[in-house]
Amino acid sequence: MQKIIRFNKGILGFEQYKDYLILEDESNGLYYLQVKEEPRIEFIILEPSLFKIHYDPEIHEDYFNDVQATSVDELVMYVIVKLAKNENDITVNMQAPLLINANKRLGTQVIVEGDKYKTREKLKYLLGGVLC
Repeated sequence: MQKIIRFNKGILGFEQYKDYLILEDESNGLYYLQVKEEPRIEFIILEPSLFKIHYDPEIHEDYFNDVQATSVDELVMYVIVKLAKNENDITVNMQAPLLINANKRLGTQVIVEGDKYKTREKLKYLLGGVLC
């Protein structure tokens, strides 16, 4: 049985959808965030720990409340990948990561304040110049 992750506020641009599944493609190691009600809508998501840069966004405590977290240790963070025809143009949204409390099965999309992170960071750069 797959566990549903509830995004009470939805995801930007898809606010009408609240329930998602996180699926792993074992053939390539990628994760997908799939809309439960519309399985054809899915996002590739990655854990920022894969990147060569240090990613430490400041997150307002309201977002922790959204997922009923009392500690960062309860959470997993993902970023959404935007595909492109040319692999060098694949980008990652570093300004709006997803926070997921797997134990509570709650998720929220964070909007990071400031201009340290962008909505379209080149994936190739984040992986140290090499796409797998």
